[in-house]
Amino acid sequence: MTDTQYPLDTLWELLALDSPSGDEGPVADWLEHWAARTLPDARVERLGDTVLVRRGAKPSVAVFAHTDTTGWTLGYDRQLIPIGDPHGKIGDNLRPAGRPDTGNTLTRSADGVWKLKGKTDALPGSNWVYADPAAQKSGEILGPYLDNRGGVWAALTALTHCPEICAAFTTGEEESGGGAMVCARRLHETDGITQALISDLTWHTKHVKCGLGAAISLRDNSLPRRRFLGRVLACAEESGLPFQREIESSGGSDGGAISRSGVPMDWVFVGAPEKAAHTAKERVQVADLLSMAGLLVSLVDGLSKG
Repeated sequence: MTDTQYPLDTLWELLALDSPSGDEGPVADWLEHWAARTLPDARVERLGDTVLVRRGAKPSVAVFAHTDTTGWTLGYDRQLIPIGDPHGKIGDNLRPAGRPDTGNTLTRSADGVWKLKGKTDALPGSNWVYADPAAQKSGEILGPYLDNRGGVWAALTALTHCPEICAAFTTGEEESGGGAMVCARRLHETDGITQALISDLTWHTKHVKCGLGAAISLRDNSLPRRRFLGRVLACAEESGLPFQREIESSGGSDGGAISRSGVPMDWVFVGAPEKAAHTAKERVQVADLLSMAGLLVSLVDGLSKG
């Protein structure tokens, strides 16, 4: 697999967009336009700022990818209220979402409250994001919001390579998972979808390492149904692509939200590992992203057959 087979152009376009939880409109607009220009046979449905894209006469597998990221809301007295769980550091460059860098940084008061440092005319209530752009060097991408721009990119790659597929681009995963619940109910009620793959990034750990391929999660806070997990692992083995098995006792994804939706839809998490999640300097190997995309394509095709 190479970035010629699975080009990264759309990833860089996505990384240029801001969408902290609750403000996913810009990326939803971009996804609608992308589908219109790239997949003329696709059927696109928008529910709020979630976007559903369907290909084929009767797709049976959905790929879920959340479009929201972490950030901060500017409160009173320059306080920064976290959106999701950003792991910022004092001195990180910040800018208002959707606006150019204004030379502000992250600081912390003596009592441990995050504050905005610098001159700004932004009003309380505005959203703020990491300002430094992502860059690629020596086979690695470094920068903010690879979680989950990498997962969205992999879902788009699966869309372009699989003739029978649904993709659900969800909202609010970093906060509540509400977007995944909406999409799961819609896809089950209208399309009868009962199989889902979660396209998201995971953690580099002692046991799941960057550079060794995407991870298939056996569990995190939530438990995928064991029989479906077995089918996914069998399809992954048949693909011949490298992958890692992940076991976590914490953390979650759109999969947990699907479980809470009450819809009888199985799911398994598939994602490239990254270092420094939710920081301004997330790091992911290009090879792992390519492995993730290839694995999703193989899994969608394999699960669609039976």
